Amino acid sequence: MQQSAAAGHAQFSRLFEAHYAQVLAFAGRRVGPDLADEVTAETFLVAWRRLESVPAEPLPWLYGVARNIVMRQLRASSRHAEMHQLLARERTALEVDAGEHDALWRAFELLSERDREILALVAWEELSVRDAATVLGVPASVVSVRLHRARRRLERNLRQPTSSPVPEIPEAI
Repeated sequence: MQQSAAAGHAQFSRLFEAHYAQVLAFAGRRVGPDLADEVTAETFLVAWRRLESVPAEPLPWLYGVARNIVMRQLRASSRHAEMHQLLARERTALEVDAGEHDALWRAFELLSERDREILALVAWEELSVRDAATVLGVPASVVSVRLHRARRRLERNLRQPTSSPVPEIPEAI
């Protein structure tokens, strides 16, 4: 059943006002401030076009849309090295005293991109396993296993006296 145009505008306005800042921050931590506005605008354009598909809890869905936009842009530009620079920006975006947390950051940076992403979704974005699964487009059970493994690898990296990464065992999941 199609809703009236006025109801659609009101629904979108509420969605935008409630989640714009969070989506902008999410995008900024992934692509930097220069591209964050573009990713956020495109995310809300998708939300407008698919307004009837937006779930009752829209934030994880919006993060998933933003993530897909970022991934598509990165694939299109083929700038893999730039992606690593963007991940480094996440560190400064948190405004954490680097001296106090150097060991943690070194351990985090030694993780695979996949591990960093799942830890970031749960720790920095404060998403539940279920919501992180929505962002990644995989079942919650898969996210739970990935999160457990990523935490173990982070702990091992923290215990390492050197800065050599802990070898990652290929996952079936």
